[in-house]
Amino acid sequence: CTATATPKVAEEIVARLGLRQPERVRSGFDRPNLSFDVLPFDGEGSVARKPATLVAGLQQDENRPGVVYCGTRKSTEEIAAMLQAEGLKTAAYHAGMPADARTRAQDAFMRGEADVVVATNAFGMGVDKADVRSVWHWALPSSLEAYYQEAGRAGRDGATAKAVLLASRSD
Repeated sequence: CTATATPKVAEEIVARLGLRQPERVRSGFDRPNLSFDVLPFDGEGSVARKPATLVAGLQQDENRPGVVYCGTRKSTEEIAAMLQAEGLKTAAYHAGMPADARTRAQDAFMRGEADVVVATNAFGMGVDKADVRSVWHWALPSSLEAYYQEAGRAGRDGATAKAVLLASRSD
């Protein structure tokens, strides 16, 4: 089962698993409980407003648990440290971490010991936490497909959730 496979990926899955006449159910990624917002950051003060907006958003109870996607390992570490400094129970997750550290971070998030996970796109495959209330993109994802796959990790339980793209002019 996969929630967001493209037709090409679905065909590859069928071929690799040697499936014969598999049952397929396809629907759009848009869910009524999930809102999509783009917040532009441009002009004087935008460098300070972007992190302040993320912190303020994640400090609201209704936006946790939350996932913050970053484009680089470095920004993942920096944003996680910033959120921790603001008192949020935060875990960092990226492919450059030792496997046991990634496992600890993911487990802490899944158990609710961390309210926020800050991650690169290495986080998410196989992660099924139904009560994620918000997904934030610190940087633009690599593609529209990647965006809706990552954003779609919010609100899988059917309750209100949001996907927020923090867009800078350079994006």
